[in-house]
Amino acid sequence: MSKQTNILQILPANGWVAVYDESGDESAATLVCFALVETLDNGVKQQAVRPMCADGKHIVFADEAANFLRVEELAEFSEDEEDEEEEDAEA
Repeated sequence: MSKQTNILQILPANGWVAVYDESGDESAATLVCFALVETLDNGVKQQAVRPMCADGKHIVFADEAANFLRVEELAEFSEDEEDEEEEDAEA
């Protein structure tokens, strides 16, 4: 039997990004929404909240990308980037 995933609810993701590994550097993509999903796998139901982002003309699950790392608030990601730039300038 195969997995079946259904979106039960869409939630706003204002101010959140998906963080990806780009050859050792981190990049961020704005999230479109969070989706409450229910997956049926061999008769077992599981629910989870998953991030979704735009991929061209489609909206996809961000966590399905091979280089997906995490979800983070944009403000936190921006602060981390600024801290790294400051450390690089001091070196």
